[in-house]
Amino acid sequence: MKKLWLLFLGILVALVFTGCLLHPFGRGGSLGRPTSARDYFDYSAWDVKEGEVLVKANAVGSLEDVLVKEGSVISREWPEIGWVAATVPEGETVGSFMDTLKGYKEVLLVEPNLRYTLPVQRGVGELEILVEPEGDLYDRQWGFTNINAEAAWDLTVGAPDVIVAIIDTGVDVGHSEFLGKMFVDGYDATGEGMPDVDLNGHGTHVAGIAADDGRTGQVGGVAWDSPIMPVRVMNSAGEILTEYLIDALECLALYAAVFEQRIVANMSLGGRGYSYALKDAIDLAISQGVVVIAAAGNEYNRSIAYPAAYNGVVSVAASTPRNERADFSSTGWWNSVAAPGERILSAYRDGYAYASGTSMAAPFVSGAAALLLAEYPELTPLEVKNQLEQTAQGVGFNERLGHGVIDMLAMLGPVEPMAYGTLVVETDLDPKADGYGVITLFASDGSLAGYGTIGGDGSHTFHGLAQGKYKVTLTYWDAPAEGWEIVFKEVHVNLGSVAEAKFRLDT
Repeated sequence: MKKLWLLFLGILVALVFTGCLLHPFGRGGSLGRPTSARDYFDYSAWDVKEGEVLVKANAVGSLEDVLVKEGSVISREWPEIGWVAATVPEGETVGSFMDTLKGYKEVLLVEPNLRYTLPVQRGVGELEILVEPEGDLYDRQWGFTNINAEAAWDLTVGAPDVIVAIIDTGVDVGHSEFLGKMFVDGYDATGEGMPDVDLNGHGTHVAGIAADDGRTGQVGGVAWDSPIMPVRVMNSAGEILTEYLIDALECLALYAAVFEQRIVANMSLGGRGYSYALKDAIDLAISQGVVVIAAAGNEYNRSIAYPAAYNGVVSVAASTPRNERADFSSTGWWNSVAAPGERILSAYRDGYAYASGTSMAAPFVSGAAALLLAEYPELTPLEVKNQLEQTAQGVGFNERLGHGVIDMLAMLGPVEPMAYGTLVVETDLDPKADGYGVITLFASDGSLAGYGTIGGDGSHTFHGLAQGKYKVTLTYWDAPAEGWEIVFKEVHVNLGSVAEAKFRLDT
C-alpha cells in the first residue's frame, strides 16, 4: 500500500499547489453440518498464480513469524483488510503450502492468487470493427431506447462529482471519441504505470458505454458529465490477478475517503473461484460509498461468477433489442438487473466496434447508477442497488434477467422501499485474546450467500440479504483444544428488518 499513499500524497500536493467449486452442506444441498469456512473451497481446478498465496492474519500471534519459520516472504500487503501476499517456499506447491498454513492459529484464511478473465465476446457481432465510420453513429446505439435513457437525460446527464471508475484493461484517454471528456487521474494496479494505455481495447469500449459524452464525438455513453477514472488491472502479459483487483478496490476506497468522492466502479470481468480477499476489498470499497457493478458472465447457462455473485454487488445480465435474455448471458440467483448486451457500439482502439457480452451490459448500469447518484447523492451503495432493481422493467425476479432490464426514467423517480434484510452476528469472542472468527452465511440451497470476519467488538453485520432462511457458521480458534472449531445456527431474515444470530462460546 506504500505506493497508494505515495499516489495520494502526490495528488494532495498537486491540489495544494494548483489551488467453485461450491461444496453444499451435504448431498442435494441438505442443511447438515457444514464444512469449515477455511476448507470450504476446492481451488485445485482453477487457474492460479504459481509461487504465491494470499493470507489473512489472525489477531493472535505473529503471522510474519510463521512465514519466516516456513521460509516464506511477504511480497505485498493490504493492511486495511488484513491480507498479505506471501511467497511459496522451495519444495512446496500452492496447495501444499496452503495446507501447512491452515494449521497455525496465526492464519485466519489462506487462498491462492486467482486469475480472472474478461467475459469472452459472444453472440451477434462478436467483435465487428468499424475501420472508417462515417458521420454520427448515435442512431446505431439501440440500447438507449430500451433503457429509457433519453427521457432520463432530460432530468440529469450525470455530475462532475460522481466518478465512473473502469476496472479493466486500461482506457485509451487519447481516443478521438473522448476529446473534451473529463478524466480523473487513473491507477495501474499491475504496477506497470500505464492506466491511460489500453493494450486490449476492452476497457476503452466499456468506458465509452458507461460515460462517453453524447454531445461530442460520434457515439455516446450514459453518464455524460461524470468523469472517467481508468483503473488498469490487466498486465501486459494479459493477466488479471486477485492481487490487482484488491489493489484497485483499495485505491477506490482510499480515494473516496480522502476526497469524500462518490464513485461507481464497473467490473466487466470475472472468475469462477470465490476469493475471500477480494470480497474483503469489495466490502471495504462499499463501506466508503463505492457502488460496485459487475458483469454476470457469458457462459450460456447457470454458471456462478465472481465478483458478480458477491452479496452487495450489482450483477448485470445481458438483454437483446426485444428486452429478452441474450442467449449467452449467464443465469442465476445472483443476477440483479439486465441491460443491453447484444451488438453494442462503442469506442475501440483507433476507431469503433460492435461487441456483445455482459461486459457491455454492465457499463450501461454503471452509467445509470452515476445518474442516480447525481440526482440522489445521499444514497448508499445498497440503496442504489435496491433502486436499480425495484424500478427495473421486469415483473418480479427471475434468474435470466434478475429484476428486469433497467428503466432509467423510473430509476430517477421516488426512492423505493428497501427490499433487503440485515443480519447481525454477535459472538463473545475477544479478538485480542481469542483471535478473529470467520463467519459464513449459506442459503437454504447450500450456496454461499455471504462471508465476513468479526470486528473488534466480536460481531459482524451482513447487509443486502434476500428474505429467507440462512445457516450461519462461525469458525474460530479453540485455544483449550488447540485447534479450529466450527459452530452454526439457523436464522430467518425478513425484508426491511434486522435479524440476529448470537454465539456464546464461553471461551
